[in-house]
Amino acid sequence: MRRALSSFRRRAQRGFVLITVLWVALGLLLAASSYLVTQRQTALATRAEVETTRAVELARSAINVAMADLGRIGEEQTRSRRDGTPVTITMAEGQATYRIWDEGGKLDINAAPVELLGPVLQRLGESSGIDAFDAVTIAQALVTQRADAGSRNFSRPIPQLLTDLGLPQNVSLRARQVLTTYNGTPQVNPVTASPALLAAIPGLGPSDVEWIVQRRNAGQSLPRLGTASVWLGGTEGPVYTIEARSTLQSGVSVDMIATVAAQGISFRGGIMRYDILGVEILR
Repeated sequence: MRRALSSFRRRAQRGFVLITVLWVALGLLLAASSYLVTQRQTALATRAEVETTRAVELARSAINVAMADLGRIGEEQTRSRRDGTPVTITMAEGQATYRIWDEGGKLDINAAPVELLGPVLQRLGESSGIDAFDAVTIAQALVTQRADAGSRNFSRPIPQLLTDLGLPQNVSLRARQVLTTYNGTPQVNPVTASPALLAAIPGLGPSDVEWIVQRRNAGQSLPRLGTASVWLGGTEGPVYTIEARSTLQSGVSVDMIATVAAQGISFRGGIMRYDILGVEILR
């Protein structure tokens, strides 16, 4: 009897030890699995950060190439257009595309009247349901705020200003390609204005816009265009916006926007130098 009881106790102890070992093993397995998951997430986050940093540097390189493009002043030198025409370059890390926008070819919200701001805002927002009444209302609000500020100009970024006045955010972001605070006049330089802006100017029809673009691409002069000529004039520069988009071979992309102003000609290198007024990175 005692021998049987002792044998039972030994088997029970061995069963308890086995169950304990299994639970400990399961706990270690779960801990190891959790550790591996954490390490994998950390590795992925680190890789994403590294890839983003590489994309930012690639976009920065495109900005530098665009500034070198801007610096070319000789007639014999190849220069890209200053109307937002894309230029794509290939580098070891991937591809980058930059666009140069002449701020003189944009409409200045600090100087333009309602009758010019209204049509431009309507054309910008027509795909988002902005009609003529809405556009004129926003344009009038801009002019009113401008008058209330007195001699001070708008200092807030254009997308933020337009979003606060009721334009959808996507429209406000696109507005940077046709609106500015650096032109200084109510007129638009027709040589560098985007076709989208030209199409919104009162007195210009689609055929007129096409004709302007064809003539300026061919290097021909632009004559006066009836009633629209009152809104067309000015000169190029001295402030430009450079938009750069970089795309790595892995697919990671970054957008960067830089605003630069002409500093003066370097007589040693024979190129125009620029000061960077601001840089914005969009991910």
